[in-house]
Amino acid sequence: MEFELKVVRNNPLTGQSDIDEALRTFLRQIGYLPDSYDADLGLRLVSDCFLAFPKKPWTVDELLTYLDTNKSTLYRYLNKLKGLDLIDEEVIPLDRPEEGPSKKTRKGYKIRFSSLSMAWSLVESHTNVAMENYRRSVDHIDKLAVKRFREGGEATRKLPSLTVDGLITRDGDQGPEVLLIKRSNDPFKGKWALPGGFVEYGEITQDAVLREVMEETGLNCSVDGLLSVASDPKRDPRGHTVSIVYRLKTEDEKNLKAGDDATEADWFSLSNLPSMAFDHEEIIRSAL
Repeated sequence: MEFELKVVRNNPLTGQSDIDEALRTFLRQIGYLPDSYDADLGLRLVSDCFLAFPKKPWTVDELLTYLDTNKSTLYRYLNKLKGLDLIDEEVIPLDRPEEGPSKKTRKGYKIRFSSLSMAWSLVESHTNVAMENYRRSVDHIDKLAVKRFREGGEATRKLPSLTVDGLITRDGDQGPEVLLIKRSNDPFKGKWALPGGFVEYGEITQDAVLREVMEETGLNCSVDGLLSVASDPKRDPRGHTVSIVYRLKTEDEKNLKAGDDATEADWFSLSNLPSMAFDHEEIIRSAL
């Protein structure tokens, strides 16, 4: 029989002094007792039989007599408890066996380990295994979703990624200068570029560019305007990326320090730009 447990948001019943009320609430929470009506027989089976006599293996005939019910109703509740692994099934020798080998024993049922607390430890173990398997399944489904919907599976249309870049300038000794960072990762590892990066989910682009510039240069900046949108599908060898380019200003130049995806950060004269990544030289020339 499959393990099945209902899990609901709940508070511990430690403040309840009436065992019947505490047990009834608990058994309803785990899905043993239905919410629609007062299942007195299911409660009595657990309370008056299995908890009152935890070491006694009850036969079906004894339970039918004690609870004054029918087999279909009794087995419905027994099977629920078996499905939760809360009861054991034992073989009981008959005092006066009838003729034939099949009549010398019968089945009996009792609370597992003769203790509800110890029996529940096994339920917790099953639950932990089930939840770990659910986590593995959810992680796998999420990976499949990323592959289909973000990486552009055959069944869906491909979508470009969104990035931001920040253009920061100052007046240098040889004329206008622009702040660049040297990339530490591929593509274009070792090339110079505008500070920037990918927009995170739930983030507005202005916040994204300020965050990326801070991470890569250590500078606190403010947005001074929108410069351009770079959308050539071939501008990034990793795939189609669209970059929103902002003009930024800073009064924090003394704190310039490369970080995150940048190995260096420095100012360059517009008349002497280094070899640059992506289409960033074109962006700078067009903007200035």
